[in-house]
Amino acid sequence: MPYRSDVRLSFVSSARATPSRPGAGRFGALSLLLAATLAAGCASKPVPPMPLEPLEDVGRKIAERPCENPDRIDTRPQPNLHDPKVTDEVIETHCPGWVVTVYVANGTQPPKLLPASVQLTVKHPRLPQDLQVGSSAAQVLARLGPPTVRDPAALAYRLGWDRPDGDVLRFILRQGQVAAIEWAWYVD
Repeated sequence: MPYRSDVRLSFVSSARATPSRPGAGRFGALSLLLAATLAAGCASKPVPPMPLEPLEDVGRKIAERPCENPDRIDTRPQPNLHDPKVTDEVIETHCPGWVVTVYVANGTQPPKLLPASVQLTVKHPRLPQDLQVGSSAAQVLARLGPPTVRDPAALAYRLGWDRPDGDVLRFILRQGQVAAIEWAWYVD
């Protein structure tokens, strides 16, 4: 044990000897102040916004398999914009608490299902707790940052900068609370 006390004593004595050099005390104090300022600055930085890709994946998964027992399913024909001989379909599946709209492109074989929109009006287990119907606008802003699309009735976020403006995630607000969550994808 005498070895450990020797080390401690030599550390204490060298720490006391430092201020005897001219200006050493001020430099040490400035270094501590700078370190404390940097540490405080790092601690107060805002948390980066959550990426939207996981949230888009939730919307797409809901669109793929809306619910086991839908309240109703509405199907309507849709003329294909690229081939007048082809008639596509739009299918709306109404589930308890959400509606899923899928575009069926019949011009391809097999026909291709393209999600067009999902609108939730209830909480969903795949979404984070603070990004649910009923969450406050402040919770959404804290998690996702400022909106990237102008929308007076919603906090709206573009789903990918390389895609059309129609690819948007919207948190529709009523009295500062999320009343509905809507994914909308551009279908061409």
